[in-house]
Amino acid sequence: MLAAPPALDSAEPPAKRARTDGVVVPSGISALHHIEDWYEQNKEQFTPPVCNKLMYRGQLSIMLWQSKTTHTHLTDAQADMVRARLFVGGPNTRKDFHLEEGSEFFFQLKGNMELPTIQNGERKLVKIKQGQMFCLPSRIPHSPQRPEAGSFGLVVERRREGKEMDGLIFYEDFNTCKKVRWEKFFRCNDLGKDLPPVIEAYKAWEAAGASAKEFREEDRPVNQEKEIEVPEPFSFEDFLAANAEKLAAGESVNLLGLDHPDKEFEVFVIGGRSEQTGKSSDLETWLYQVKGTAHIAVPSGTLALNEGCCCIVSGVNFTVARSEGSIGIVLRQNSRGNKPTNGDGQA
Repeated sequence: MLAAPPALDSAEPPAKRARTDGVVVPSGISALHHIEDWYEQNKEQFTPPVCNKLMYRGQLSIMLWQSKTTHTHLTDAQADMVRARLFVGGPNTRKDFHLEEGSEFFFQLKGNMELPTIQNGERKLVKIKQGQMFCLPSRIPHSPQRPEAGSFGLVVERRREGKEMDGLIFYEDFNTCKKVRWEKFFRCNDLGKDLPPVIEAYKAWEAAGASAKEFREEDRPVNQEKEIEVPEPFSFEDFLAANAEKLAAGESVNLLGLDHPDKEFEVFVIGGRSEQTGKSSDLETWLYQVKGTAHIAVPSGTLALNEGCCCIVSGVNFTVARSEGSIGIVLRQNSRGNKPTNGDGQA
């Protein structure tokens, strides 16, 4: 059912026009792309060392990334500089763990990946297979591993807010993660620019033979989440099959469920025929049409969102009319979702 990503090693020559070329996009809607067409038109720019291209950047970041070769020709800093993106490819492996205030949403479209995490103070390996989804809540150290050439996945992150900081952690033993060897916290507005100096700082520290430095937990700018266990990855196709009757009836189904520990992401899968009227949000809304067509009406006009296409809606009221048998994903991410509250339920 899902519009499949392009065959990365056997794609046809890029078409002269994408299916979204020439489409009049009303104000309030942006980043309209047919994902496969966009890749075909831009794949020649996916060159070493980074092999990525930004599709959209705002409150949500959208980037397509594909590795055509291994990373043996890259420096450590170059191989580590890509993360804040929506689409991510392999192969790549790494030995550091990333810690951030925001949550991450994974959808593995082609091939498999592994995500070592630190949950409840223990190392736990999360395996995300082709076609599976996984949501990682805020402040859980994680180290994405994509060793398979041609692997291709979707990852959603949000923009850092206010004084939020990121952390990079190296453990004495990557396989056990019992003791921190080195860590550094930094402001991250553009990971491609802000992460390489941190990697270089670690390499310089290691070359100098300095003593390990570990922050006391109360002094850390970002405190690890140590009291939740994250639900395992799940198959999107299985989800669609389990909810086929609801989606066929035009219902909206919460993808993660109400009991998921992450409260930043709001992700719904919506079937048609149906209509969602008078929608508005202070957050950007990402819409991806898995099957069939949806029509998005904003004050300045209407856009047909066809199968395989996605777009961002922001700053306007909008209505979505979905055709019979259609299926779409609607995603938002709220930076306040996992913040501690003041006792009145307010972050």
